[in-house]
Amino acid sequence: MPTANELFDRYVSKGPVEPEVFGGLELYVAEGDLLLDKVQLDALCQQLANRMAGVLPGDMKEGLVAMTDDGDHILRWRPGKLLSYAVVKNSFGNNAWYETAVDAMHQATASWESICGVEFEHLAALDTGITAGAESPAFLVGRVNAGGDFIAAAFFPDDPPVRRRVVIDPSFFAANLNYDRVGVLRHELGHVLGFRHEHILSGAPAICPNEDVEHILPLGVYDPKSVMHYFCGGSGTRELEFSLRDREDAPKVYGPPHTTFRYYD
Repeated sequence: MPTANELFDRYVSKGPVEPEVFGGLELYVAEGDLLLDKVQLDALCQQLANRMAGVLPGDMKEGLVAMTDDGDHILRWRPGKLLSYAVVKNSFGNNAWYETAVDAMHQATASWESICGVEFEHLAALDTGITAGAESPAFLVGRVNAGGDFIAAAFFPDDPPVRRRVVIDPSFFAANLNYDRVGVLRHELGHVLGFRHEHILSGAPAICPNEDVEHILPLGVYDPKSVMHYFCGGSGTRELEFSLRDREDAPKVYGPPHTTFRYYD
């Protein structure tokens, strides 16, 4: 049974993911699509080592999983926040990959807008560079070479601005990719909105990856078909569509979709 230090060394041995993309920060891939600094990685490894040794938290709950702070406040973007983004064109290396990413992001953001009260906007004019005087987007989308360690990865609302990137590995564009591309980004945007992985909960198959289970608030019962569930142990789907429970639970954090209202100034 590995110790926390041995687990930590395994993750770090692969090296950080293109630090220049994150303003020099060294972030390491953990549990599929998490990018963690060394402090966060150490906390994760301590928890994983404890769970392997049979030392489990006493408050394991179920449901679509929201993030919380030390005071159990749910972490989310403020009401009315426009989640604008730019797709960094020159990071993709060719126009076909860039166009694929733009289209998949458009569909994935529209999916979230259809089930809860969030609004995304692609600032296409900034895809070739942020011009002087232009308002910076809330986050960037670009390609990094993670060597296939993940298909795509994202960030959480409490991450600092330098980390607010949705990053896409070249494996995303492979002809034999056995996941739906829009679904992959739909999953990553769930992290952007503050949702954790569904498969970290006690009802998930044991083969699914373990993660830190501190600072979480499950919003309903365990959902093996959630968009936030990996395809593992016979649960989850490769399409990463919203389940009925996702559609019920996401509005508990962000409210109903804007299409359910008629607004007046």
